[in-house]
Amino acid sequence: MLEQLYGWIRSLAYFMVFSAVLSHVIPGQAYKKYIRFFTGLLLVILLLTPVMKLLGMGQEFSAIYQGTAYAEELRQIQEAGAYLEDIGSGEGLPANGGKPDSAEPGPEEPDTKEPEAEETGGNRISVEEIRIGQ
Repeated sequence: MLEQLYGWIRSLAYFMVFSAVLSHVIPGQAYKKYIRFFTGLLLVILLLTPVMKLLGMGQEFSAIYQGTAYAEELRQIQEAGAYLEDIGSGEGLPANGGKPDSAEPGPEEPDTKEPEAEETGGNRISVEEIRIGQ
């Protein structure tokens, strides 16, 4: 119990020294109020940490955070997987390859044939030549 108290007091002392150094290093008065606000919030959290541990609230907060962080990561992974599946199946691309329906090239489109592509096996495709801006 005394070791935990000593560790808590030590972390508070480190934080106070760090915040004092930070407030002296920041140039200009405009940012100092933001630094003081942020360090004040962190100080409140540091002061409440032992109280939350005694009441068992620390585990509840960490479980809530881990649950929401896990749900967000899972959602991002599922979206990325769905996007990659769309690309792999060709559903994400228009049937004409993204070109306009007219057969004549527009002013930005050069009147040249696209280079032929060869399949070399597996998932690799080699292209003979790429011309940009002609």
